[in-house]
Amino acid sequence: MRISTPWLQNLCIFFLCVSVQMAAGQTFEQFMRGQPVIDVHLHLYRGDTRSEHYNPDHLNKGEALDSLREEWVMGTLSRNQVVLAIAGGSPKYAGEYAEADTRIWAGITFPCSAMVDRDWPCEKDFMTYEELRELYKEKNLRAMGETLFNYYGIPPTDPRLEPYWRLASELQLPIGVHADAGPPSVNEKERPNYRPDYANPELLRPVLQKYPDLKLYLMHFGDSYSEQAIALMKDFSGVYCDISAISLYQPRQIWEPNLRRLFAQGLGNRLMFGSDFEGTIEENLRVIFNIGWLNEAQKRDILYFNAARFLNLSEKEKHQHHSEVVSMMKEQR
Repeated sequence: MRISTPWLQNLCIFFLCVSVQMAAGQTFEQFMRGQPVIDVHLHLYRGDTRSEHYNPDHLNKGEALDSLREEWVMGTLSRNQVVLAIAGGSPKYAGEYAEADTRIWAGITFPCSAMVDRDWPCEKDFMTYEELRELYKEKNLRAMGETLFNYYGIPPTDPRLEPYWRLASELQLPIGVHADAGPPSVNEKERPNYRPDYANPELLRPVLQKYPDLKLYLMHFGDSYSEQAIALMKDFSGVYCDISAISLYQPRQIWEPNLRRLFAQGLGNRLMFGSDFEGTIEENLRVIFNIGWLNEAQKRDILYFNAARFLNLSEKEKHQHHSEVVSMMKEQR
């Protein structure tokens, strides 16, 4: 295939050089040179007094703590060469982060609960279609998720979730769905109706049959419900997944066989990078780098190109992202 643009020619030359380095025993630092990252699983919360990442001992509460967290998040993205992040939170924080940095495609987690500290501020558990549409227009939101319906104790077909699926389909918003039975423990006071079985991807089938063009991705692939996730992805070509949290906190013997099955089924090109937990972007990047049976191109696809395809990024945007990484690296020197 003929490459028509000079930047693509230069990109191919870069990756050819990187492949030679990898064959010679490339380090993680060498692999990451010039490598843009799209993180499809970031959370937007208020500042946390318990955080070890950004909270000085003398600061206890208030807007200043929110600002410190925001500053830390942006710095973390830059240090790890994240050029785009799909991030979710309450309407307040989704709006603030969307305004703060164009790298963040923010959206709301749903449904929220006033009993849950991390959902603050939760003014109402569910929103109507009209309320959602106005919110997304007003705050320039571009994504949805992580979904919390299994934590709330309802299946994805609950009528109260219909406005979310409808708007995501109409606006072609990427929507991240929690699709694993974990975490192993949940605060019962905050989540008295928690139903891990409602995270089964098979339950999304009626939603996708109604909205087949939904830009949906399954979060936490690799542990429970991996077979159901693969079956859903085979039936719906627009469904992607990430392996966030599972590949970092579960034993390798659990998630790696499921990851091999994903590739064996020809679905490896729909696996995207996600970090999920605060402060773990580099750790998650190293997990992908250290999967020895993946080749260099497959690793780069996971970190960037698969998500770029999922998000329908233009050639101009991809070119810009590669240029931004060069600038980030210079700033870190």
